[in-house]
Amino acid sequence: MKKIVLFLLIFPISLFAKFNSGEITFNDGSVKSGLIEVPKYKDTKIKFKQSNDAAVEKFKVEDVKGFQILNDKNETENYITLRVGNNKILNPKKFNIDEKKSFVKIVKQGKISVYLIHYEGNTTSGGNGGMTVNSYGADAYYLQRENDDFAFAIGLHRYDLNFMAGMNLYAVVEMNFKEICPEFVNKLKEADLKATEFSRIVDIYEENCGKK
Repeated sequence: MKKIVLFLLIFPISLFAKFNSGEITFNDGSVKSGLIEVPKYKDTKIKFKQSNDAAVEKFKVEDVKGFQILNDKNETENYITLRVGNNKILNPKKFNIDEKKSFVKIVKQGKISVYLIHYEGNTTSGGNGGMTVNSYGADAYYLQRENDDFAFAIGLHRYDLNFMAGMNLYAVVEMNFKEICPEFVNKLKEADLKATEFSRIVDIYEENCGKK
């Protein structure tokens, strides 16, 4: 056990970071192809290597337009950089928007667009017998309206729960769309979507409000 701990101290966890084949597109139109580590929640840089044995390069989020990777299922995942935030609690028609952009995964784009940011979290539990730390994965979902240059939070899907946490999807959509297209709010409630079906939010909007 001591040898394992010593090994981890000498060789940082970052050495075991997962890189996928992909390419980065920069704001100036240039492209770099190689190996990419998908940025974590709130990361401000993306890590890139030309090959397995090459040195790691880091690029700032403000210099990147987007990137794509080939995941473990041999599927292409597309990401862009975008500012995200949420409706203000005391003034819900206004937003708290991050100053810097984030790396967001495209769920589906259209007249409105849905994105997500994946992150890892921890919960603690226990009592007299001691504390236990449990790790979990989660996807924070964001929605972008037509002509907005940002996306706002619409819910949090934790893999260890069977319900959405965080913002209430229908309440947020009603706050932000009731004056634009009230039919969208009603049809979305009727659909009663699971987190794995959030791409349908775009379809529902376009079916009911796309020509407005």
